[in-house]
Amino acid sequence: MSNSEQGEIKKMNWLGIVLLAFSGGTIYMMPYARSSYYDALMQGLGVTNTQLGMITSFFGLLTIICYFPGGWLADRFSAKKLLTVSFITNAILGFWYSSLPSFGMVIFIHVLFGIFCTLTFWAAFIKATRLCAPPESQGKAFGFVEGIRRIISTGIGLVGAWLLGLAADPVVGVKNVLMFYAAMNAVVGLGILFLMKEYDTSGSAKTGASLADIVKVARISEVWLIAIIVFMAYVSFRSQDVMTAYTTNLCGLSGALGAAVSSIRYYGLGFMAIPGGVLGDRIGFANTMITGFVIIIATNILFIAFPGTPSSVGFFIVIMLSFMAAHFGMRGVYYALLTEGLVPVAATGIATGIIATLAYSPDIFAPLYQGALLDAYGKDQHTGYNYIFGLSIIVAIMGIGLSVYFKKRVRAKAAALSGSALPQMA
Repeated sequence: MSNSEQGEIKKMNWLGIVLLAFSGGTIYMMPYARSSYYDALMQGLGVTNTQLGMITSFFGLLTIICYFPGGWLADRFSAKKLLTVSFITNAILGFWYSSLPSFGMVIFIHVLFGIFCTLTFWAAFIKATRLCAPPESQGKAFGFVEGIRRIISTGIGLVGAWLLGLAADPVVGVKNVLMFYAAMNAVVGLGILFLMKEYDTSGSAKTGASLADIVKVARISEVWLIAIIVFMAYVSFRSQDVMTAYTTNLCGLSGALGAAVSSIRYYGLGFMAIPGGVLGDRIGFANTMITGFVIIIATNILFIAFPGTPSSVGFFIVIMLSFMAAHFGMRGVYYALLTEGLVPVAATGIATGIIATLAYSPDIFAPLYQGALLDAYGKDQHTGYNYIFGLSIIVAIMGIGLSVYFKKRVRAKAAALSGSALPQMA
């Protein structure tokens, strides 16, 4: 989209904002159902912890593969068409998933989820958000979409927990939940098809970044440092995937109540990105990451030192929510580190692709080692969980060290650039 075309947009498209919020709040519910319905899903599919981890890992693998080509695709086809394809296809896959097919078919379904939740969705979602507002209201557009989508995700998750609780059999309950999620995808897809405005982008450039541009950005050390810092944070963040199972197996919560707590934990605390960003503006983005890592270390030490039991479930939930609040606060400054790192504005797109590909790679392997640890030590024992919490402590310590090193490099870079222009992209 060219600057002139962006300038032709005179006012906020609030209908588009709402549709995009519903899209962002709906599309990931099915592939990440493991986080909220761990035991019921494992029972319904007849799989082990390791196999359930493999299912999510295949989805994560495809998302990593699809980040770059998804951006290329979004520059060549309208956002409305790509989003419609994403949701209609996901609805079909969701109804198939709700039949609880064989392990091999569930793997295949999650491979397709990875394609249609990333290749045809993510970049188109970002582009559509930009198209819903004039240049002076871009922050408002992205802020409202992110804030509303978290509220919507929480609401959808709570309805899913209610559906699970209604069923006497958890297998029937999880089938009902998946059918509900599939139906929501269909509704959002039809809403986008018939209600979303189709912007004319025929005048915008249809070519992506050149190989030379990619090489230039790949040579910026700060980009790789940011990627590794976010990677450390994301490894720890993924440990929340087993917390629903922890609250039900060790703390005695029912499956429905555990899913409700999970929805609040995973979606309801997303608003913490707002104070995280405000804090970053005041103390610096690397310092905000360090603060978050310190909270992660403290909460995981408490997880290990005070094992969850039915009598201590309230304490565990408070610590768990503190852990998640810290993570969402950090997520509010992930990409603000580019500014602090003096990465040229023109390099933002390519840099984001590099960072996302490396930083979110735990989506591939985290479910595997989590499942393997729980299978090895028994899901009814604390040992497997404590190894997962211990890893969070280790990566948080590494994250602090890397953040401090990042700050030193930035200071040295700023001093070297003092009195000269910042590097520009060709």
